[in-house]
Amino acid sequence: MRKKKGLGVLLLTLVFVLSAFLSGCSGSKSETSSSNGSKDVTLRILTWNNNPEGTKLEGEIFKEFEKENPGIKVKPVYAPYDKYNDKFLTMSAGGDQPDLVWLQPSSMGQFVSKGVLMDLSDKNINKDEYMPNVLELGQVDGKQYALIRDASTQMIGYNKDMFDAAGVPYPKDDWTWDDFLAAAQKLTKVENGKTVQFGIEGFYLSTLLSSNGGAIVSPDGKKVLIDSPETIEAVTFARDLMNKYNVQPTSAQSQGMSNLFLTGKAAMRITGPWDWAEYNKNVKFKWDIVPIPAGKAGNISPAAYLPIGIGKNTKHSEEAFKLLEFLTTGKGQDIQAKIISAVPTVKRNSDQITTMSNAPENAEALATILQEGKTVMPAPYIPEYAEIESKFTPVTDNINLKNLDPAKELKKLADQIRKEYKLK
Repeated sequence: MRKKKGLGVLLLTLVFVLSAFLSGCSGSKSETSSSNGSKDVTLRILTWNNNPEGTKLEGEIFKEFEKENPGIKVKPVYAPYDKYNDKFLTMSAGGDQPDLVWLQPSSMGQFVSKGVLMDLSDKNINKDEYMPNVLELGQVDGKQYALIRDASTQMIGYNKDMFDAAGVPYPKDDWTWDDFLAAAQKLTKVENGKTVQFGIEGFYLSTLLSSNGGAIVSPDGKKVLIDSPETIEAVTFARDLMNKYNVQPTSAQSQGMSNLFLTGKAAMRITGPWDWAEYNKNVKFKWDIVPIPAGKAGNISPAAYLPIGIGKNTKHSEEAFKLLEFLTTGKGQDIQAKIISAVPTVKRNSDQITTMSNAPENAEALATILQEGKTVMPAPYIPEYAEIESKFTPVTDNINLKNLDPAKELKKLADQIRKEYKLK
């Protein structure tokens, strides 16, 4: 009997010790012990900003939040922009969902339909702090799924030294596609049959679509516009920049080459305030910005804004919302204007575009575009949009690669999408 009792006590002791050991080793990824014995919460935020200068400056904002909120740490997690949405969905499905997430507008409808974002509608949001129409950018079907950290648009960044060397006048704010093409052709250099300097590093198709009144789907998400005359014209122009006018590198020419604008091998580039700090630190030439050249729709460009959401499965919703508030209405709004040139979304900083850190000489042009509302939503918030866009992109890439007829290829794709998604 004594032997049995002794064995039982020994087993209980071993179970207790093992249990204590395991519980000490199996703490949450998001909790660490601080020096005073309490648990620090670590919030992971998924972003695509992984250039060295951007990472460093974003980190300064996070450090300020940590200083104001002892016990909460912020850990950025990065994913490539072109694989970003899949990465977030994979992490969410695998039980590794980040606490907060930067959002691409094209994915908003998809993420909401899959239930991976927290509904923020019942949160105490400082609505009066925001500039007009900003909060709506984070809403799907009237519910708030994201708050907006910065809102701007795309511009053309240009190398003033290259323009001077080629004797090309600097572009004006009201320039057109024809003006742009004429400048790009004069700024493209060919030596011994090889292009050594391009007029533009890469003209985003989305930007050409907006300036010409084209789109993939109508703003209400009910009508396919892939084969509209405006879209066909924009896709044709994009193809011709590479294959007819040779002012933009083809995919073959781009192999092994990167940052052509920064390294002085391209005269122009699509850009935004998010690039200004890097330009001022790393380029060795004078540069400035100008609006997107006007197509049929005028100097219109896609709204470029950063919605930030909270993962629905976060275990730290209260702390995550604190960080979200800090970034979108709190002190983060004041810091970002000073160090990362991100256009604030709060009323108190509405006049800071021209005085932001690293602002170029013609920053007033950006302020004018935003004040006059010369931007359009880049994507309707419908669940199918991300899938439709993923079908559109390879078709246009193939048009450029093989120099195909845009009208024929886009008509075929448009009919396929109408049938598959039951759209007009």
